[in-house]
Amino acid sequence: MFTKPSLSSDIGSAAAESAEPELIEIARSPDFLWNGAVATGGRLFASMPGWLGPTPGVVEVFADGSFKPFPGDHWNDWAEGKDPTQHFVDVNSIIPDGKGNLWVLDAAAPYFATAIEGAVKVVQICIETGETKRVIIFDPKTAHSGTRLAHMRFHGDHAFMAESKEGSFYVIDLRDNSYRRILVGHPLMRCEPEDVPTMEGRRITLLNGKPMYIHNDLLEFGSDPDTLYFMCLFGRKIFKTHVDTFKDPSLTDSEIASRVSVAFDVGGPWVAGICRDRDGTWYLTDAENNGIRRIRPDSNGESEMVVSRPELVWPITPSISADGWVHFTASQLNRVPMFSGGENLVERPWHMFKIKVRD
Repeated sequence: MFTKPSLSSDIGSAAAESAEPELIEIARSPDFLWNGAVATGGRLFASMPGWLGPTPGVVEVFADGSFKPFPGDHWNDWAEGKDPTQHFVDVNSIIPDGKGNLWVLDAAAPYFATAIEGAVKVVQICIETGETKRVIIFDPKTAHSGTRLAHMRFHGDHAFMAESKEGSFYVIDLRDNSYRRILVGHPLMRCEPEDVPTMEGRRITLLNGKPMYIHNDLLEFGSDPDTLYFMCLFGRKIFKTHVDTFKDPSLTDSEIASRVSVAFDVGGPWVAGICRDRDGTWYLTDAENNGIRRIRPDSNGESEMVVSRPELVWPITPSISADGWVHFTASQLNRVPMFSGGENLVERPWHMFKIKVRD
């Protein structure tokens, strides 16, 4: 199923002639779209969502470009007819917690459609042993067919998880696995009408011709570890709040919203993913301009292009490793039928890259 890619040499040589950092291709996936890559503890993992059909949900990627399912058990062999609570159905993202675990967010919505109620879950896996340490399956009342898990970040004994179809947050108390959902459908959580990107000369819409809105989706902490930032996919505004605002169960949605402010009005580029380095620098994928941008802590929200190349088609879900590499994938999502008007324009394989941003 999995093949070792024949890595091209022209990418690095071309970049070396410019002021951009060298763009290094890590791996290629001929059969499955991948939408995220995270490096932790000297190992590299990627998520493969079920947007085009069943996939191995999570894989480990090796130095030679080959990859295999992680943890290599039943989690990664879902097919229609199998119990969706026991398998990864549609892994939207993965994230290490810095404590030796990889967390897997399963939106359980095959073909980017409705979620399978009772199968929406997060799974905590020990990276060293592959042991499943925790499974949180969300009640259909709070994770119904019209929801979609997006991305998650950790703060002490809590986790914050964005939900992008209705637009909301899940606040999870990791001490007892209890959770609550906040700001469901609130305007802060929803795209604005003009938040529709143009890529490769075409405005991105759904098959029915309506704009593609992916609501509250991206989140990250700033230089202040107690300040949480969040935004819609391709949103023009990045919001912020103190983590205690979300942690306090006594606050109503109106009270929570009153404690949220606009951190930056980016007004473009179309941001499809964010991650933060240890010095507070943010790296953002620029889907319209095929690149990676940077926001420095003292830049007042102004971004600068780090690398831009034609092959970076809808770069997505960046992450930064301890040794200063930003990893990301070129998803080509604007070329898949559900976002291309119905025609499959994907040029296989899908590619995974990295760039060095600090020593």
